[in-house]
Amino acid sequence: MTGSDHRIASHVSRRTVLATMLGGVAAVGIAGVSPAFAADKTVRVGFSLAHTGWAAAYDVGYALGLRMAFDEANAKGGAGGKYKIEVTEGTDTASSSVEAIKSVDALLEKGVDVLFTSCDATSSVAAGRSGQKKGVLMFAGTSTQVDVPAKVGDWMYLANFSDNVSGGSTGVFAAKDLGIKTAYLLKSSDNTYTEYVPEYFAKTFEQYGGKVVGKGNFTFEQADFGGIIAEIKALPAEPDAIMTAAFEPDLPAFLRQARAAGIKSRIVGADGIDSPSFYALGDLVENTIVLSNRLPVEGSKYQDIAKVFGKSHPDQVDNSAWIVGYDAGLVLIEAIKNADATDSASIRTALDKIKDFDVPNGKVSYTGFERRPMVPISFLEIKSGKGVFMKAATIDTADIPAPIM
Repeated sequence: MTGSDHRIASHVSRRTVLATMLGGVAAVGIAGVSPAFAADKTVRVGFSLAHTGWAAAYDVGYALGLRMAFDEANAKGGAGGKYKIEVTEGTDTASSSVEAIKSVDALLEKGVDVLFTSCDATSSVAAGRSGQKKGVLMFAGTSTQVDVPAKVGDWMYLANFSDNVSGGSTGVFAAKDLGIKTAYLLKSSDNTYTEYVPEYFAKTFEQYGGKVVGKGNFTFEQADFGGIIAEIKALPAEPDAIMTAAFEPDLPAFLRQARAAGIKSRIVGADGIDSPSFYALGDLVENTIVLSNRLPVEGSKYQDIAKVFGKSHPDQVDNSAWIVGYDAGLVLIEAIKNADATDSASIRTALDKIKDFDVPNGKVSYTGFERRPMVPISFLEIKSGKGVFMKAATIDTADIPAPIM
């Protein structure tokens, strides 16, 4: 799953999975009667998210996770036992910056205290500037792009890991844990996610003894990868791995052609392929390394909450967008509790102080990370159509690559 600005309509398979849900986002639902809340004890949250277009594949699951966290809190008396979380759905951003601005502006007119914007970084930046002017706390969906908070201003935060943390963590894992010595980078300059994640990987991979032996650039929806494959075949030795932040349909297309050409290099991927549709590609993706927000280990806190979520949304539970939303909801609830207030400024101040806060996958920290949180990351290996847990990602803060701006 990625929160990156994937400016294409390529996620047909994911959108098919979500087809029954795109008409609107339903709450998970908590049994029982909700407590009554005073008007001055309510935090008004606005959802400016995509229900249609490519971003819906991430935004719909993200919203469901948020709803679940808020419903659970409200059933227990609200954040801190007294502050209700009241959600207002904005209009469908339709994976469009123009529609995102309209959606956010309408929500701001209604007086929301917190905004959750789309995973589409371009839309979140464009719409977020309206929230910045109003001084409203905002979270940029599942977006991972490092520069989103800086482009908007000090009211915009990431809820997900940033690309330099994920790419850097993957480089350390590849060199130290997987024993990979050589890697080829498959990149695309069509957006910063597919361009920069491999570069962040290279920084730490080479720092820990690995060697990047080549780089190839593709364009979105490229049909023929012959030139890149010829370049890989011409190397003195086949690389141990091909590292890429490519996703569907481009990565499957590349893989089919590369395997047909006899290239056996292991694929080390990013979060954009942490999806049921990619896992379902069978032998083509077997042994691929995936970076994930999920911790699919029996007996873990994540598995416990995933079982609850999966009862209502079985088609979403393997799409990690929902757990990003659920964790973000828990973080907001904690910030409201600690602020002991409902206004955006007080909640933001409390958010900045969150450190080592427990969520189902591990701990979240905002303190010291410039509105780009340190959040739990896992490495999975695709085995027989499932993401099998390998290790929780760890990276020393001194090793996190400097942001490419």
